Amino acid sequence: MAPQARASVDTGDRGIAAPFDADTLDPAETRLLQAALAASGDNAGVLDGRWSRFDAAALADWSMRAFGEPPLAAHAAAAVAGFLDAVRADGWREVSLDDLGLAIALPLDRLAEPVAEAGGTRRWTIDTSFSVLSHRFDQDDAMAWHATAERLAAGGAGTYRGPDRLVTLGTLADGRVFHTRSDLIAGVWATIHLTADPTAEGALRLAAASIHAGRPEPFELPAGGRLARLVADTARAPGPVGLVAAPARFDADITALPPGDSEAGFNSGGTGTGFYIAPRLLLTAAHVVADCDAPALADGTPLEWLASDEALDVAVLRAPRRAPRWLSLADDPLRLGQRVYAIGFPYYSIAGTSLTLTGGNVSALAGIDDDARFFSFSAPVQPGNSGGPLLDARGRVLGLVVARLSEDYIVEATGSLPQNVNYALREDELAGFLATTLPEFGAGADSISRFDPDDGVPDGFEAAIVPVVCH
Repeated sequence: MAPQARASVDTGDRGIAAPFDADTLDPAETRLLQAALAASGDNAGVLDGRWSRFDAAALADWSMRAFGEPPLAAHAAAAVAGFLDAVRADGWREVSLDDLGLAIALPLDRLAEPVAEAGGTRRWTIDTSFSVLSHRFDQDDAMAWHATAERLAAGGAGTYRGPDRLVTLGTLADGRVFHTRSDLIAGVWATIHLTADPTAEGALRLAAASIHAGRPEPFELPAGGRLARLVADTARAPGPVGLVAAPARFDADITALPPGDSEAGFNSGGTGTGFYIAPRLLLTAAHVVADCDAPALADGTPLEWLASDEALDVAVLRAPRRAPRWLSLADDPLRLGQRVYAIGFPYYSIAGTSLTLTGGNVSALAGIDDDARFFSFSAPVQPGNSGGPLLDARGRVLGLVVARLSEDYIVEATGSLPQNVNYALREDELAGFLATTLPEFGAGADSISRFDPDDGVPDGFEAAIVPVVCH
């Protein structure tokens, strides 16, 4: 499938396809973009709301990596929209460390309880990939701490030594990155020591960039401003959030139209997620393969289209060879508030190629306009999750991921972004679709052991859930 044509949405003065111009943003908007670039691992500066050449270089690096071109206004909007998704998913908020007199941004929903450690307090993320250690030192101990950190840095450390601030950063011998900062406040060196696995370097950079004296500041999109308009217009443009030109390797925009619109509300083509419900049968979203000349697995294995229902946004495909694992449909009634898990391949080949899982709850038992064929859930999803399964706590399929609430509609209507309002086609609709289109279908029991969410996903799921590529 050929890339879609470049589109420009007029935002009143400059389109989203125009080169990015930092002068059009106010300090609060600039700070939010700086935070997004820190979270992506590109920006090592501070969140001060003043755009610098280092910020410009960070945005250029991110745009080239994500889109293969110099930064456009849409790229800045995409960075911010993705960052706000992460803020909601992981609970990123600035908090006051009252004993230090400093504020810092932390992923509070992913942090375990603090524990005392060598005169300080440490907090780990639940997966232990990121930690925060806080201390109060006198002059000699602060200097000794930074000297030790500098000595432990493999390949040399970056340092700053000022009269009221000390900074040491680098990489440890085991590959973890660290950032240590001490501020002289009321005669005491308030110290924060951050460490992270390479996979969590963006979290470390965001936390480090956010440290400041004074009151915490929220990560919110200023309503009615230039950046809010860019985010809304970019979400409205063809392709996934933040893309002006939508290469075929991306999933369709999994954004539903606002209530009252009569069309399906999904762009077609790209890369989505599929899952086996029998040894050779896969389900995915119809909009993922709607305009495909040749749907395939990621390794190029062709998939045969068997049937689809555009109104339900579901399609069934057949693979030429048996899968070693497949999933089963749940048979229990859907319950409001029950725990659910979205599993799939968001931003496949851009953010990575690994299977990802997010958790949430059933937030409503109906879809847009109270459509009983769908339900709403809060597990974060991104372009690429379309067509993936939504699982219950036993690993059974409760629904098929199809959409999320239109961001541009809500921004225009309320001035705020919706928070994880996503939609799935119900399991009983999937069962009815299969019974109607494939009367001979009979999956039998699945071939995967039930999983306990506290223990993680068992071996086998990666064979049952696959990227679906549209050529």
